[in-house]
Amino acid sequence: MATYSHSIYDSSNYQNNRPQYKEALVDAILEYHLKNPEATADLAVDVATGTGIFARQLQRAFKRVIGVDISEVMLRSARKVDTQPPIEFVQSPAESLLFLESGSVDVVTVATGAHWFDIEGFVAEAKRVLKPTGTLVIFGYTGFASFVDYPQCDTMLKEFGLNDSKLGSYWDQGRDVLVEGYRDYHKALANGKWVDIFRRIYPNTIQGEPSAEFPPVVGESPLVMDYSVTWRVLKNYWSTWSALATYHRDYPEREAFDQVLIREMMTAAGASDMDEPLNLEWEEVLIFCHPPQ
Repeated sequence: MATYSHSIYDSSNYQNNRPQYKEALVDAILEYHLKNPEATADLAVDVATGTGIFARQLQRAFKRVIGVDISEVMLRSARKVDTQPPIEFVQSPAESLLFLESGSVDVVTVATGAHWFDIEGFVAEAKRVLKPTGTLVIFGYTGFASFVDYPQCDTMLKEFGLNDSKLGSYWDQGRDVLVEGYRDYHKALANGKWVDIFRRIYPNTIQGEPSAEFPPVVGESPLVMDYSVTWRVLKNYWSTWSALATYHRDYPEREAFDQVLIREMMTAAGASDMDEPLNLEWEEVLIFCHPPQ
């Protein structure tokens, strides 16, 4: 996740133009976690917290929340948001949470960030810091969506985002892990004997899913994110993509890529109103599990 740590990245733009997650997701986490009558909701640690979007949403459910990120650039924006009680933000790699004692954390969450980690290293560290009654929650949205009213835009968006002749080669390493529905995490957790693994995708458009080896549950509605957008909001969201920042570092003289993308997508859709509400089904994935016993 080197781009998010780089001075070229605008973390305030990320804070202003990335969506919040569904409040129902926090409820679902608590419901899964507290099925064990011995589980507590004292400490949640949000890893790859970025600007603290999900850490702040966790505050209503846990006595204490810590947000962790490797990027001081992102954490500077996170610390500017006033919360009561204050959230503690710590700069640390996900694979080495040395400030946390072993067996001290109730819930570890990762919101659209686990694909940047060393999978085996992070899974081992999550196992170390979680209580025996703890819960690991990994989830995210791929950034791609089905345009219900403009299906011709579906392929265009993935072409722009993933093709190496467009933005594909400008993502930091790990992007494919998310695009493929965190299937590699499912495999690592299963091999590590994690308990009660539950992986859910929505809709059924995730690349390579449903997997025969590690099949997910296909949800009937979104649980991670329900992001209502217009063309304008969508353009602003695309401006937060790390690949776009890297692209313009290499080609500062070129037209803003988000501007090119929105123009071509709207042309394909026959649309002209930037403030037209769009009916999108965002690709998302969610994993719940407990540490091996």
